[in-house]
Amino acid sequence: MRQKVRRVIVFTTLFLFPVIFNYLSPYVSLDAAFAGLVAGSVMVFAFLFLSGIFLGRAWCAWFCPVAGLSELGATINDRPVKVNRLAVIRYAIFGVWFAALAAGFILAGGIRGFDPLYLTEHIVSVDEPLKFINYYLVLAILFALTVTVGKRGACHTICWMAPFLTAGELVGRALRLPQLKIRANPSNCVGCGKCTTKCPMSIDVAAEIKTGSVASLACIRCGECIDGCPKRALCYGMGRGKVAVGK
Repeated sequence: MRQKVRRVIVFTTLFLFPVIFNYLSPYVSLDAAFAGLVAGSVMVFAFLFLSGIFLGRAWCAWFCPVAGLSELGATINDRPVKVNRLAVIRYAIFGVWFAALAAGFILAGGIRGFDPLYLTEHIVSVDEPLKFINYYLVLAILFALTVTVGKRGACHTICWMAPFLTAGELVGRALRLPQLKIRANPSNCVGCGKCTTKCPMSIDVAAEIKTGSVASLACIRCGECIDGCPKRALCYGMGRGKVAVGK
């Protein structure tokens, strides 16, 4: 039941993607920065950072429109991926984007104002035929990465939102604040490996169980491993945990 609810939510946000497209756009953020303005997308990214402090990357599983696209892609290619290797690509792209964003504000003489509706004056992001070209191009790239790279290929390679969520989670861990986690009871585990197979983020959940929780920074709190465990060795919980270095 939980996974059905989650999928209804992410497919709904995917359906609404043309409406919210610019509010999640890294390009809109850059364009506004060179005008000295903080766009709505930057405000959303700031919110994602704050949510990550307590919820980790739960956004990725429960609300991100690309999650719906990833669910569709998994029906074509559900091959596990090398999480750490692909993360290098994602953070390299994010580093270039963040540097460009900072450069934009510097060249504009600093932040001159806030414009939540920048390039989205009619509230709906894709509101004219020409804008659908960019929209479908982005969708095509995201979907192509998912079906060629493997499980959540786009999330692992070019996602510009994950770094904000991860940064928030790291801050929460450093401050030892309670965070939403997948907790484990190692004594219940029979080593069947179903949790690892079900994980859409290619995490070795079976190995993480031995530590008492899924500490990987790739964990999106989708609950697939919880629902796939025949012995109920996993559950949701709020708590403090150690950083899984390199994950």
